[in-house]
Amino acid sequence: MERRALILEAAAREFERVGYAAATIAAIARAAGVSQGALYFHFPTKTALALGVIDEQNVRTFDVVSHVDSSPTASLVAASRGIADMLLTDPIVSAGIRLSLERGEFAPATVAFYDQWIGGISDVFRLAIASGELRTDLTAEQLGSTTVPMFTGVQLVSAVRTGRQDLFPALDAMWRLLLGGIVDPRHRDRLLGVVAETFG
Repeated sequence: MERRALILEAAAREFERVGYAAATIAAIARAAGVSQGALYFHFPTKTALALGVIDEQNVRTFDVVSHVDSSPTASLVAASRGIADMLLTDPIVSAGIRLSLERGEFAPATVAFYDQWIGGISDVFRLAIASGELRTDLTAEQLGSTTVPMFTGVQLVSAVRTGRQDLFPALDAMWRLLLGGIVDPRHRDRLLGVVAETFG
């Protein structure tokens, strides 16, 4: 399992550096410090290796959504910060998201990933509406299916424009824009304060 993890990390770094098409098994094996035979033992094809990175990225990012906060909306803000931190520091996460947007052959894994994300975020929005934090005629499903693409777009444009150097300010603006339209006025100052504290 340790060798498999080393291979996945080396692959993620290579996919992130040069993209899927240009990455080679030889370069990944060399970076992982294993033979190509050892790499093929764990991942028989380059596609299998890329899907392994995407799957591991899914596991790591899903782990950041927590329902322990008494404020469902604050937990969503915190989750977006957790994923942003991983995009900046974890090669598996940044490469997995790049791969999920890059290759049509990864579409089934990517669709399942986004469906799971939208479902999970919609569940938290449902709690936020029920708690009275949000006042909107949009359903929880509509909020989830809009917020996930918003986050994806914000981080993607940040990666292209600045190498994600402006990711935190961009997410701060995203949340202020989003919450400005759906937060119950009684919770507005508190939740905007959460955003400012999270990304300030």
